[in-house]
Amino acid sequence: MDSLFTLSAGDFRLVDLTLRLSLALMAGVALLLGLSTMCVERQFRFPLIFGSVALLGAAWFESGIARAWEAAFELAGNSYCVTGLPLLSEDRILAWAIGLPAIIFCFGLALLDRSSRAFRNLCWLTFALAVLGPVSNVFFLIGFLLCADQIRRGISPHSECMAARRVHSSSGAILSCRAALLGMVAGILLMEAGHRNLLPIGKTADLILVQGELVRSLGDILALVLPAAALLVCIFNLPDKEMQDS
Repeated sequence: MDSLFTLSAGDFRLVDLTLRLSLALMAGVALLLGLSTMCVERQFRFPLIFGSVALLGAAWFESGIARAWEAAFELAGNSYCVTGLPLLSEDRILAWAIGLPAIIFCFGLALLDRSSRAFRNLCWLTFALAVLGPVSNVFFLIGFLLCADQIRRGISPHSECMAARRVHSSSGAILSCRAALLGMVAGILLMEAGHRNLLPIGKTADLILVQGELVRSLGDILALVLPAAALLVCIFNLPDKEMQDS
């Protein structure tokens, strides 16, 4: 029974429940972003709408992973045997390529001055990340680091963005942005460690399959769901009006 082609009923249902949970969290946060547009000032609505649409798109691809998991196994007695259908790992790549750059772009919309060089650079970098990220893992890592660096520079108290906007610094908004970036970093590191076999996820084929899928689902939550929730907190912590010149 401990083979690549057979999973226990408990292992199959554990992965199935985890995939459904990550999908439900992603879709729920996306809907919450969209509904929250009724509670914020007009200038803050577009980041919420854009983030909601992008996260719903990522959730659609994630739903393909859950459906593929169910189709890849069939019940045979007290265990599940493979059917030969693929698990569609490329759906997760596309979900990240849509969701992660979009959330970073939304933080730029919310926190950076839109006429600044940092914001223009961020627009090009997030576009390149979305286009080239699925092509190469190296491009994805480099693009993410460059985007994170632009955000970090932009939210610095002495940056040109903050000076140009003359907004009252909101520690809650900045902390939310940093928490989102840390969640993305944690998710990416987790996925990279899994790809390079640096995680102790088991020695047998079925254990590697099950625990590997659990790790990837946790990476989805850290890299997509947590940053999207942090974006909502960031928007609600922004001041309603820019500071006037004294």
